[in-house]
Amino acid sequence: MNDDDIVQRIVDITDGAAESLFLALKYCYLVSDADFYNINVKDIFRIGLSDITRPDSFRCLGLSPERGNIGEMNGENFAQVQEIIRYSFAVRLPFARRDAIDSTVKENQIKLAYELLGEYGFANPEGLVPLTFKSSVWLAKTKKPEPQYDTEWFRSWVYTYGVELSAINNRNMFLLGCADALFPLYYAALKERLVNELNGTENE
Repeated sequence: MNDDDIVQRIVDITDGAAESLFLALKYCYLVSDADFYNINVKDIFRIGLSDITRPDSFRCLGLSPERGNIGEMNGENFAQVQEIIRYSFAVRLPFARRDAIDSTVKENQIKLAYELLGEYGFANPEGLVPLTFKSSVWLAKTKKPEPQYDTEWFRSWVYTYGVELSAINNRNMFLLGCADALFPLYYAALKERLVNELNGTENE
């Protein structure tokens, strides 16, 4: 695999994971509607995490968020969340490179992957995601611990920019509870996938 190919693979994996997590949030909210409580939310976790790069895999549930009762999650405002997820994953690429001890991928290739992901669309309103690519590079180089990937920025987004989602009710609390589990699980799966890709062991 040449240099251009590995950079594109990093971009594709990261972007696919961002879209998949974004859709997983929508599906969790969808199944929390009274009409769909017979659907086990574990199925969303299982489907999404079985291959984080395939957001289309949720179609097997036979549901459509676009036609379901998910309110502002189908609006332009919530669409920003996918760009924040993409950003929050992309800024952590240096940690995947640090953990890929057998990789020959260079720092400039990781930076190029980050920049290409930025062309897909980044958002970080008011610095909700505290990490930057530059700070991650520094932490990775100095062998500092990687900050935990959690839902702090998502909760801040909901209560700052959300309208319906910021209300205190059962559905919204259910969504935040799902997010608390989904975020670290998705990131752990993404990092493992990237490390394997960088080490050249993904298809072994």
